[in-house]
Amino acid sequence: MRTMLQPCRGVWSVAGALVVAALASSCGGGHGGSTGTLQDSGPQQTSLQVQASDDDGDTLSYQWRVTGGTIENRNSSSTVWTLPPGPGLHFAYVMVSDGRGGHAEQQYAVSSDTVDNPQPAASPASYSPPAVAAADEFDGASIRLRLYQAEATDFAAGSGPALRRRIYLPDVTVQVMDGGTQVFAGRTDLGGEIVLPRLPSGKTYQLTCSDAQGVALSGCPASLDPANDSYSESSQGLQIPAAVAAQRNLHLFGHVGLADGSVCTTENGFFDVATSATVQLQQADGTPASETVHVNRYGDYFIAASVPVSGTQFQLKLSCEGYQVSQNLTAPAGGFLGSAGTIELSIVIPNKRPVIQKMVAVGPDGSLRGRMISALPGQASNALPGATQFLSYKGLDTKLSACNYYKGLGAVKDCDAQGNMQGAITLDDWLRANQLGKYAGSNAVASATYINQRDLNLVRRMSATQLAADHLAFNVCNHPGPDGQTQAEVDARIDTGLADDNRVACVAMEYSSVPGRNGGKPFTKFFTFAPDGSLLASINLDQRGEKYMPGTCVACHGGSQYAGRFPEKGNATPYLGANFLPFDTNNYLFSSHAGLDEAAQAAAIKQLNMLVLATAPSTSTQNLIAGWYAKDGTNVDKQYLPPAWAGFDPASRGINATQADASKFYLNVVATSCRTCHAAMRDNFDWDGKEAGATFPRLLGFSGSPKLCGGSEDVAINASMPNALISRDHLHDKLVADPALATLMQAFMGCSDPAPDPAYPKR
Repeated sequence: MRTMLQPCRGVWSVAGALVVAALASSCGGGHGGSTGTLQDSGPQQTSLQVQASDDDGDTLSYQWRVTGGTIENRNSSSTVWTLPPGPGLHFAYVMVSDGRGGHAEQQYAVSSDTVDNPQPAASPASYSPPAVAAADEFDGASIRLRLYQAEATDFAAGSGPALRRRIYLPDVTVQVMDGGTQVFAGRTDLGGEIVLPRLPSGKTYQLTCSDAQGVALSGCPASLDPANDSYSESSQGLQIPAAVAAQRNLHLFGHVGLADGSVCTTENGFFDVATSATVQLQQADGTPASETVHVNRYGDYFIAASVPVSGTQFQLKLSCEGYQVSQNLTAPAGGFLGSAGTIELSIVIPNKRPVIQKMVAVGPDGSLRGRMISALPGQASNALPGATQFLSYKGLDTKLSACNYYKGLGAVKDCDAQGNMQGAITLDDWLRANQLGKYAGSNAVASATYINQRDLNLVRRMSATQLAADHLAFNVCNHPGPDGQTQAEVDARIDTGLADDNRVACVAMEYSSVPGRNGGKPFTKFFTFAPDGSLLASINLDQRGEKYMPGTCVACHGGSQYAGRFPEKGNATPYLGANFLPFDTNNYLFSSHAGLDEAAQAAAIKQLNMLVLATAPSTSTQNLIAGWYAKDGTNVDKQYLPPAWAGFDPASRGINATQADASKFYLNVVATSCRTCHAAMRDNFDWDGKEAGATFPRLLGFSGSPKLCGGSEDVAINASMPNALISRDHLHDKLVADPALATLMQAFMGCSDPAPDPAYPKR
């Protein structure tokens, strides 16, 4: 996380003993509430307070969540947090809402390293996967669909030209049939997405897509045959059939936004909040003329309705949480509403999101604890502030799907209806089963400590071992990285990590088999453990809120069997088709202290890379590791160029650049901002290689892609790459600092910075 851990006394103008009184007199615009007494409470008791304001004078409401310990979820600007036992860095969140579509979230970090609250010994938990029924294991794949309105929708925002936006459709019912048997039915979410369950391959399934009135929409895939061992995703344009379109003669669309440019849609699984504005076409007296339609994730809507030729006035009713308004529709001159074809009616709600100014934690003795976490000013990612902008391209899991994933691995015994884990293992249980840490025996263990500055900016204490040809285990404990990049800052943060202070979480990866799964072959598994060793369902890696397992890992580690979400129900296979990542020292920072610098750890890094090769990684990763060590066999060759780039002449592709330019572009852009994650993806996303028979690197076939360059009508994918926030910021900063590199970026990829979404910039 490249975030600014703000010193408390830099944020607050009052000393610790006066903080509570100062906040009590200064917090306005919301419900009051006492923190309760902390007298005679244990040292882990912490008072949390937030100061928020609302320019519109709305009454504010509050929700509280924590990653460790327990918190009183009061509708109040203050509450009490009981820290978990033992040391570590723990996080609290508050969501402030104004009741009219405005939401704001703030994260706060508190270390319990100096809190005298020893962690009690935990009883060992069983780590064994559940029995697998024959019907639960089969060859097949899951499928992710994005459904949008096929009819052209051009938005005339402001005084500029009309710009096309693709309107994704929530609440479309998708039914999957196997002959006369229904095997799945569900509705698209606020992004128009739906994940079909893993279906056996070798069969042809029939699909129907229906609107809220039960009308089958054209454009829905008529059938599908899931390919084995590879998920698929598809965007499909839908529209009402011609016979129905003749009756629904009014096609109304538009954008609903708040006055600050945000939208009245909030999706936050950690807070269990999913709200969206709704619209309905009505006659002037309020009689419904259409179904109530959800405004989608991006603030857009589409309604098709039947209206008479003359004599009736219509209005659009908009509801955004507690805000409601009706706006009249005007018929075109000489015609009627239904004669105009498509009509845009966009609405700006006169409301702004609340603003959180301060947040503070106080211990029982009145002393300040922890720091408020804020984004560093001037980061490029600040212009892309959406909660789902980063680490979500592959999909987002839920608390329930995370629990079900762990259940399939045997890390939890069961999940309740809300996704709470029952009978979960601890880090100690996992280390014992994999002979790491204090449980290491005669097995060799490779270890290294570094900062992965270009994607997560965490101090990483990595260890790994191989217990058998089909059993390897890696564990990395993480601590916050530096705000800057001076060697003194790097040394200080690594020293903190080596002292095991401010531990954020430990992430464990295992390459082993599960009886009855994946044909008995080993596969990659993910686990995340809190500082106290408890199993975590979620983690915040991009300062955009907690994201659930395993999707937050699949975002970079690939997943040929993962299509947007792990199943929430049933006994689904935990085989994701994910891969281990190579240890790329191009993207690491090392301590300057003896034994910890890069040269001193080169042999350990190579050991770790050799262990990665033992996990049957992607072809790209195998080629990359071989290329790194082809010269001297010990140190990673940071100037390594894969064959597809080493011999590439840009002029052959019509690019005004030299072979030396291609090398510079690869080493300074691809190798540092793309390669780490794409090396774990399927071959068709391997940016180091090229297609069979091609004369240019595969990546260049994606020049101008909206995933990198933005600005397209497909707002769901605009500016989605790089999908790691810190990678996005590093790339932007590098291009700003090196105009010549920015010119190469423009030449090779068609842009040097993403363009905003059409008509309504993404907020």
